[in-house]
Amino acid sequence: MLKSKNIFDLRYRRNPDLQWKMLEDGTVELAMEHRGLFAAIAHKVFKRPSTSYIKLDELGSFVWQELESSHDVKTVSEAVHSHFGEKAEPLLPRLGQFFNLLERYGFIVREK
Repeated sequence: MLKSKNIFDLRYRRNPDLQWKMLEDGTVELAMEHRGLFAAIAHKVFKRPSTSYIKLDELGSFVWQELESSHDVKTVSEAVHSHFGEKAEPLLPRLGQFFNLLERYGFIVREK
């Protein structure tokens, strides 16, 4: 979770254990495996899938692709602003919340 006073100081990388794919429309789909006792029960008893697929929107997919080469938030935010312009505003609060969610669910890892 974001605890740094300056979001630009944070560096992230994709979780190498996470499965994901690029869809034909250019968006990214992340595969989230359900683990643990309750997930196993839900899978067996209620026939719930053991994996959920999360499709990112256009902006989220762009950020995900940027994490391949750009790890710091400043570089990613500059690339997003350059590509989307005003469509991405308010950029920093959106990016902060997006990175917070990705980190909370284990899709990305904060670098030290």
